[in-house]
Amino acid sequence: MRHFKEKIGTNGAEAIFYLQEPNSEIDMGRKFPVLITVPGGAYMWTSYREGEPIAAEYFAKGFSTVVVNYATEGRAFFKENTHPGQIPNSVFPNPLTELAMVLGIIRSRAEDWSINPNKIVIAGFSAGGNLAGQLSVYWNEQWLSEKTGYPCEMMKPNAVILAYPKLDSTIYSEKSQIDGWVNRAMLGNDVTEERLRAVSPVFHVNEQVPPTFLWHTTEDTFVPVENSLEYSIELKKKQVPFELHIYQKGEHGFALSDIRTDSMPDHSQVNEQGATWVMLSVGWMKQIGIL
Repeated sequence: MRHFKEKIGTNGAEAIFYLQEPNSEIDMGRKFPVLITVPGGAYMWTSYREGEPIAAEYFAKGFSTVVVNYATEGRAFFKENTHPGQIPNSVFPNPLTELAMVLGIIRSRAEDWSINPNKIVIAGFSAGGNLAGQLSVYWNEQWLSEKTGYPCEMMKPNAVILAYPKLDSTIYSEKSQIDGWVNRAMLGNDVTEERLRAVSPVFHVNEQVPPTFLWHTTEDTFVPVENSLEYSIELKKKQVPFELHIYQKGEHGFALSDIRTDSMPDHSQVNEQGATWVMLSVGWMKQIGIL
């Protein structure tokens, strides 16, 4: 395995690479699929639980993996309201630009890194699901190409996994204060209905959205399940291939749904039923030709 980090852009984002290496005992000519994990964290930080553990899980299943830590200000910036007039690094479209640049970098180095450039998957969690959704709907926009310096086709995901994703920022949760922090993290001090719709992938689904795998829980009080339900309806309207799994039990933020990513004293993030999403996603990727 090759393991290294690279800075992305100028705001402090970084990508952490875990690359498979061909071996003469198996197949020196093998080209590996890539799984890019995009952690959540309400655009205030990037969650470790939705980064390295996810990358390790899919690395073990044959992917080269990448964790994208898009630039954020940290929780204190919002919770303690430090520098109230300052525009956060996480304001749209900065994180989108950083994520799109990672795909451009991967494809430009695919030969050196033994990567199959036609099998690049993005897995986004919560706010990271919002970001993965943004790239799904905006990858073919010329303005994004101009920001990244890469042609549109270099930025296209071949498939997308969305885990309890925030896809409609006009839907408010039971956590109104957190919604306010998230809106400021995404939009700075200019939060309007028009701009909330701009960062909401559900309003921009088109025929060029990649095949998509979604999962959510009905008990999620941070990102209501309607986010995934509405998005799947829009995918159906545009005839985009998708698979949707809704689990009954469980609060927001399961990650792997087992002890490896459990951060709660009552172990409420350990859920045997919820943990099946990984197996289901792998089966889905086999069906669509990624694996």
